[in-house]
Amino acid sequence: MGHGSKARRLYEDAVEYLCRNVDELRELIDSRLWEAHFAVVRSADPAGSEWREAVRALHDAAEAAGIPGGLGLPPTMGVGDWPGGPTPRSVGWVCPTQRCARVDLRDGVTPETPTCALAGEPMRLVGG
Repeated sequence: MGHGSKARRLYEDAVEYLCRNVDELRELIDSRLWEAHFAVVRSADPAGSEWREAVRALHDAAEAAGIPGGLGLPPTMGVGDWPGGPTPRSVGWVCPTQRCARVDLRDGVTPETPTCALAGEPMRLVGG
């Protein structure tokens, strides 16, 4: 991913999600990894590569911890590095504003519509 304004906005959205869910994410991510990278995200210059690398590391750790879509960054692509497909499910909730790549997958329809942490709006139901 490039380092232009669109890429920076994606990283800023990921950090916004991180900040809104800091307590839950801290519990899921290995403490050594969390401490090293969260300190960089908190204090480094957002225009620098060190900051982006720390955000990406926390994103990858969140995905590895079982959070579909991690912090919402798009997957990085490289030779032999194609992301695997998602587990097929029939129903899911997506961001209502398409500001992030988060998907809340469900095995069945739930009576309550979840709220998007970034937009603060009800998520949009897809599938079924």
